[in-house]
Amino acid sequence: MISQAEAEKVFGRFEWERRGPSGWKDANAVAKVATGPLATEWRAGAAVRAVWNGPEPVVSGLVNPAFVIPAERDQPAYPRFFVTLSKPNGREDGPATAIHYFMQEAPGGEWKAAVETWVATAASVPLDSENVWFAPTTVQLRKTPVAAVSRDAGAAVLSPTAATDREVCGRFAQYMSFTTPDEPTSEQFAPGPLTDEMVGKLGAKAKQSASKGKITYSYQHEVTGPQLPVLKLDDGASLVACPLLRAKEVRGKGTAVSFSLDNTSPQGALLDADGKSWRSTDARLSLTALIELPPAGTPGPAQVAACNCVDPQLLEVTGKRAD
Repeated sequence: MISQAEAEKVFGRFEWERRGPSGWKDANAVAKVATGPLATEWRAGAAVRAVWNGPEPVVSGLVNPAFVIPAERDQPAYPRFFVTLSKPNGREDGPATAIHYFMQEAPGGEWKAAVETWVATAASVPLDSENVWFAPTTVQLRKTPVAAVSRDAGAAVLSPTAATDREVCGRFAQYMSFTTPDEPTSEQFAPGPLTDEMVGKLGAKAKQSASKGKITYSYQHEVTGPQLPVLKLDDGASLVACPLLRAKEVRGKGTAVSFSLDNTSPQGALLDADGKSWRSTDARLSLTALIELPPAGTPGPAQVAACNCVDPQLLEVTGKRAD
């Protein structure tokens, strides 16, 4: 298994390439340090920024990394993982903490970051009255911080029921798959800003559209990426990262209903919409949900600790014009 000294070098190289002069516009730089969903997202982000005159992303430096390295006995097969928890430079006392899952796909292979998400951890500054935090990206964080990762002789403790724990990803994908104006509910996930309120936000555009319900939004989700390690927390809870793909369809009901798009949005820019009318659009997007499961044997719903569900990374989009 990787040593902490080696993990520090991997993280340092990752930070160097991530914040290099070309940023993530350099596909070769991405390939050196990222793989899986994370590499796909950043390449797609560079493609969107090449045609969309939107705000440049703020690439915060990441400092004070804590290395979460499982014992080799807990990862006998490949791929193998270690995890880092780091703070955005200048906000070390805040609650937002970046989580990166670094993966080695085969013996002797390069360690690369496969998944990125954020989580609220204990902060040394007072928490305000908001019930959700925003990371320095588009990720929304549950305000209640998670407990520290459990360790045994310095090594991170993995959940002994990881395969069962990861099934929550499929349940969350199913919960988040719906067509407006229907809004699903689920007793498996605690209500709040990252579950039922988030579903309401996703359907808000359909409710507010000038067509008064004649446009439907369909969201379908599927689990993607590698099977990530499930970390045990000091309070007995399990922390599950769920990379997801979203298929988003926007449809005008019937042949007479259309909607307009312009180039001020990422989807419009990729389509070169230029204010034209459209019958439908089909987009693929990438997102990650971080879900906390209660300790084994403890009843209660799962808690969504973080998600960029409202504003995920657009990967590609196609559309059918109305004229």
